[in-house]
Order: sequence, then structure tokens, then C-alpha cells
Amino acid sequence: MSKLTRPITKDEVAAYQVAGVVLLRGILDLQTVNGLRHSIDDAVRTIADSPSGYDLSSLTRAAEIEDQQLLQAESGGQHNVAALVDHIKASGKRFLFDNQATAKGSFFLDTGIASRIRPFRRFTLNGPGPEIAAALLQSDKVNFFGDQIFVKEPGTRERTAFHQDATYFEIDGDQCCVLWIPVDPVTVETGAMQYLRGSQRDGKLYQPNVFVAQTALPGAQGELLPDIEGHMEEYDIVHFDTEPGDVIVHHYRTVHGAGGNQSRYQVRRAASLRFCGDDIRYKVRPWAPRQLHHTHQLQDGDPLSGPDFPVVWRRQSEQEAA
Repeated sequence: MSKLTRPITKDEVAAYQVAGVVLLRGILDLQTVNGLRHSIDDAVRTIADSPSGYDLSSLTRAAEIEDQQLLQAESGGQHNVAALVDHIKASGKRFLFDNQATAKGSFFLDTGIASRIRPFRRFTLNGPGPEIAAALLQSDKVNFFGDQIFVKEPGTRERTAFHQDATYFEIDGDQCCVLWIPVDPVTVETGAMQYLRGSQRDGKLYQPNVFVAQTALPGAQGELLPDIEGHMEEYDIVHFDTEPGDVIVHHYRTVHGAGGNQSRYQVRRAASLRFCGDDIRYKVRPWAPRQLHHTHQLQDGDPLSGPDFPVVWRRQSEQEAA
């Protein structure tokens, strides 16, 4: 039985394949969205318990005033934060802020929520995501690959730098999609997602950046991503205003970014779920952010498997369907 409010159309599948991104309007029921909202709130409330959870706004403020004590205190988890800040300064690039000198909102980011919050894991593995991924990937099976949450409070100045997910992910192949699931109304003012249409089709792999600046991660390989933020009018950028129940899905090579939250009252909370299809293989990328919740010992070229990457959907044979 479908967990979606409606079928995904052929036009939506075609949009994903051509543009590298598609908005699925009203695809989730509000009870499902409300459950996800509670899980995101739980994740933020307990973010101090996560070695991969960060208040990025607190860190950018600490970097500006050179609060080494705070930066060092935050350096024992997924990232060596103090070293990253030094790396950003050495690059000569600045943090990407919207024009809000006195903004006080926080940008919260956490990774691997499914490993520590049970309702979120149920949503990830048994919810509507696998069915959406199966329809768009056109795969015989779908593996769960990973998750994050992104919360931008009102008055959050940090932009999300344009980037390409593929070089943050330790996989290779074509059949990987990312579901961006908002649980609040989202507009350009509150930080709508922005996508470079068709960028998944140029075959390029771009250096991953530090997310709140254009500085590439230390040791990262790939092509340099152009300064999209500084020349938005030169690119085919599309953004989507969304409502709870909508889901945006993009190919993992589609270049994308987002603004800060310039509103006074509206929070922007969203979950990001990643799913992979038949052709995806594991590939070590030494610069990729550490996934501290993983237990696997996969090698280059291995198909995804095991408890970290469970199969969450399989295509039924005609005999089974009958």
C-alpha cells in the first residue's frame, strides 16, 4: 500500500531526469509531516549529544571574534572545527552571510539522526522516502544511504554555499537521489532551496566546500565550483516555495545552495534523506566528512549493504505482484 497521497507522474520523473530536480507538491500527508517535525525538534533539542551536530552560527561568530576556547571545544566530533576555521582564513574566502549584521538566529546541522532517534529511523526506512526514490531512480532496489537535518531559525545570516553532494558522499554511480523534506512553509525570505538546473548532466565532479563558505574541504579533489553566489544572473537557477507535505528531490550531482533565514518569525526546518539504486558502489573519499555512526567495512567497488545501508525497497516480480 502506497504511503504517498498521490502517484508520482511521468512528467515529474522526466523533470528529475532532465533538470536534476523536481518538486513533488502535496506528496505527504500532514500526519506524516507532523511526526517528522517532532523528530527534527528532538534532534535539535539533543544536538549536544551528537558528535556530528553543530550550531553553525555559533561557530561562525566564534571564528569572527577568534574564540579559540569554543572552537577547540567543538573540534572533537565529526570535524576538527578549529582547523577548518584556520583553513577558511588561509583560503582568503569569507563566510557567506546575508546582509544581517545583527542577526541572532542559529543554523543547526546534524548528521545520522536515524542512528539515534528511533521515530526518525522508522520514518527514514519505513516511511514514504523509499517509494519516492524508487519511482525517480527507476531501480530494481533502493538502499538507504544517509540523512541530515537543517534548521535555520528566524534571523539566521548564514547562507548554504552552492555545492554538489556527490563529492561529500563516499559512493560512485548515477542512481542516487536526495529528498529535501520541509516541515514549515519555505520562501526565498526564509531560505528556499536553489538549484542549478541540468548541472547533474555535465559529468563534472566539484570540490566539496565547508558549507558556509566557498572554501574547499582540506585535501578535496575535483573541479573548482564557479562563484555562483556572486553571479546568480548568469546561471539557470530555480527555487521552489514549499509547504508542509511537499518534497523536493534532486540528483546527487545537481549543484544547489540556499540563503539565510531573513524572516522575523518563521523557522525553516527540513530533513534530507539520501537513497541509492542498483548501480551505486562504495568509493572512499578521504576528505569526506566522517560518518561516526557507521560500522561498515566496505571497500572500493562494493555494493551498498549491511545495517548502515539497508535495502528499503525492492521491485516486485510480475508473479509476486499477482
